[in-house]
Amino acid sequence: MALFCPAGTHYQIFGTPNKGHYAHLGAHQNTLVFIHGMGLDLNLWQEQVKSLGTDYQIITYDLLGHGLSPHAPSDISLHTLAEQLRQLLLHLHLEKVHLIGFSLGGLVARVFATQYHHRLASLTIMSSVFDRSQGLRESILTRLVEVERHGPSANIDQALARWFSPLYTQTHTPYLLQLRAKVLANHALSYSRCYRLFAQGDNAVQDKLKKITCPTLVTTGALDPGSTPAMSHALAAKINSAKVSILPEARHMMPVEKASQVNALIEEFIGAHRL
Repeated sequence: MALFCPAGTHYQIFGTPNKGHYAHLGAHQNTLVFIHGMGLDLNLWQEQVKSLGTDYQIITYDLLGHGLSPHAPSDISLHTLAEQLRQLLLHLHLEKVHLIGFSLGGLVARVFATQYHHRLASLTIMSSVFDRSQGLRESILTRLVEVERHGPSANIDQALARWFSPLYTQTHTPYLLQLRAKVLANHALSYSRCYRLFAQGDNAVQDKLKKITCPTLVTTGALDPGSTPAMSHALAAKINSAKVSILPEARHMMPVEKASQVNALIEEFIGAHRL
């Protein structure tokens, strides 16, 4: 069933049964909130919901400009998206959660954590960029120009090649076709506005990362060409008590292609910090 906040954010609840009273959510002490990546939607997390939903309450939602949530406003920023998350938590009466952000969602989670660290039992930043090299910066800004001209179709095939291994691409054709169609169906202007955040936000709140006080895990795939292991180590070094985990043989879309390893990693990390 599609659920919506008053401001329009589309979300779903899994795990502990919801009796229809949001106060029940606030009483649940171990809620996981997942934030998807650029051009995707809350369905990214299907394998995590299946694996972790028996032990945790899980909230997934669509970022502004994605899925069934409202289009991205002209002045959208990472702080706008952090505020969207805050409003969702208020709507659900959730005082403290475990937050997991993937790719663009990792940037949103990082910004949220610098502002509202007291709302987090733990933070997981997954496959997210940090302090790009000059070469990677030039490459992403070139892709941004193409996206602003042509919309989601500008670089979808190259993106899928970066996201998945050749073997997964060869053996999961129906899923890849479905995912490609999902990205192409994005509202073009919203997509370009959010892509700009992704392209230009790698150093967002870099000077405020020390404000993150909750247990933090920074993780990426060993073979991720855009969100590299070096980035994860550099980001973790800026956050007090952050730990790093690099998944062997993994590319960008690890919640899908390496779901079992990702699920085990999340469960181990969050299990050590249950409320």
